[in-house]
Amino acid sequence: MAGFTLLEAIVALVLLTTAGLALFSWMNASFDGLNRIEQSNIRAAAELNALEFMKTVNPMERPDGQIKLGTVDVKWRSRPLAAPVQNLTDTRDPGPFSVAMYETELTLEARPQIEPYSIVLRQMGYRRLYPAGEEDAGGISPSAPIPGKR
Repeated sequence: MAGFTLLEAIVALVLLTTAGLALFSWMNASFDGLNRIEQSNIRAAAELNALEFMKTVNPMERPDGQIKLGTVDVKWRSRPLAAPVQNLTDTRDPGPFSVAMYETELTLEARPQIEPYSIVLRQMGYRRLYPAGEEDAGGISPSAPIPGKR
């Protein structure tokens, strides 16, 4: 026999097509995986930036707000988990601050890269009860109000 018959050519094309489909399927799965990794990296960077920014926010002074960090819109809303109390010094004396624990919900969005999603974190809120310099030698102001006491 001096060449391919029509049947041999058809079998060869079927084998080549099957191998090509498997190759394209594998490439598509690889690109999907790369896309998921890229999205994950974008979200991780956005979360790290938002969490670092939130370290500068005192939820007792600014319970809600929004800011644009690069291409990411960050919105937050805080609510106290308990009533504020006066802090205590190392010697267990009343300190100069009113403090409370807050739960803060962050919403991050950067369309089209990031669909809106939320993160919940806990932060300490604080407020100075009296101006600096009005303390006595022990660091306590005799006229400082103690939250919850009259």
